Amino acid sequence: MSIKILLADDHSLMREGLKQLLEMEEDLKVVGQAGTGRDLLDLVSRVQADVILLDINLPDMSGLKVLELLREKKCGMRVIMLTIHDDWEYVNQAIKLGALGYLLKDVEARSLYCAIRDVKAGKTYVHPNLAWDIIVQKDKSMLIDKLTSREKEILSMVSKGLGNDDIAEKLVISDKTVRNHVSSIYRKLGVRDRTQAALLGMKSDIVRRYD
Repeated sequence: MSIKILLADDHSLMREGLKQLLEMEEDLKVVGQAGTGRDLLDLVSRVQADVILLDINLPDMSGLKVLELLREKKCGMRVIMLTIHDDWEYVNQAIKLGALGYLLKDVEARSLYCAIRDVKAGKTYVHPNLAWDIIVQKDKSMLIDKLTSREKEILSMVSKGLGNDDIAEKLVISDKTVRNHVSSIYRKLGVRDRTQAALLGMKSDIVRRYD
């Protein structure tokens, strides 16, 4: 079954380009487009969709304001912010207002597809480069909180330098299960490798909590 998508961007060429790109994938279908915040809010009341790709810069109101109004509507559609803004404050506000995804417009097609599928499934997706900038510059407790209890426990062990075999032995689970958890941690935190995940864990209080 296709994932139904709404596009909200003030540039029609951007919307058309995105539509063509998304519909190259068999399971993605654009069911509506809007050039303003008001148009999107009207569209949401008339069209059933799963995911909204929302630009922060709209001519009549900010995408963040639209996000706030969408939350009030309780429409059930999940939102990915797609923007040029890589400032932490935008990311922070968007996530607080309920966005599950935050992507920069230079995102690769493969990452965009992955983000849409993850967000449709209720998972969080942050642009990998942006997520790493956040790790380096800001408090990451908000991202850590997206992890399950088991993932937090495994992240604490990764941060202590334990390998997958050691973690599997301590938790009495299979090595494959550990690998699956580690992959999920990478995705949720927007990190590329074990070193970045460990650094994030060390910058948080995750290690102390699971000592």
